[in-house]
Amino acid sequence: MEPPSHITFDDSLWPLLVVRYSGTPTNEQFEAYLARRQSYLDRKEKHALIYDTTSFKVLTTEQRQRQILWLRERAALMKKYSLGSALVITSPIARLTLSIVLQFSQAQTPYHPARSLPEAARWAAGQLHEAGLVREAQRVKAHFGLMPQRSTG
Repeated sequence: MEPPSHITFDDSLWPLLVVRYSGTPTNEQFEAYLARRQSYLDRKEKHALIYDTTSFKVLTTEQRQRQILWLRERAALMKKYSLGSALVITSPIARLTLSIVLQFSQAQTPYHPARSLPEAARWAAGQLHEAGLVREAQRVKAHFGLMPQRSTG
């Protein structure tokens, strides 16, 4: 029996949004994800994203097509408010799914395939910093343990 699937959102480090996928979402879960993602775009605030897909299985064909359409319909909003997405990808299948979605959606925002959460956080913090959100970038780095250690000697 497959473990239950879910998609969770963590906005505690806003303007960094961390989305975690587990398993293969049901169509209902996927539609809820799209609606929740829309709510963050509706804030009309610059933000960066981390998608943690380390426990992700795969999107169905219907979900991939829905994702492509959703991204195309929101291209202008994404370009204006999304500073980019770092995607923690450890599965070749997830990497293939990402490349298909990005190619067919004609993504307008930067993305970074990462092999670990710290790598993704470092990239996302850089995107925040470049957008002038320096304190927010430092908060992200501190949260993920990416701040340089100060010498006590």
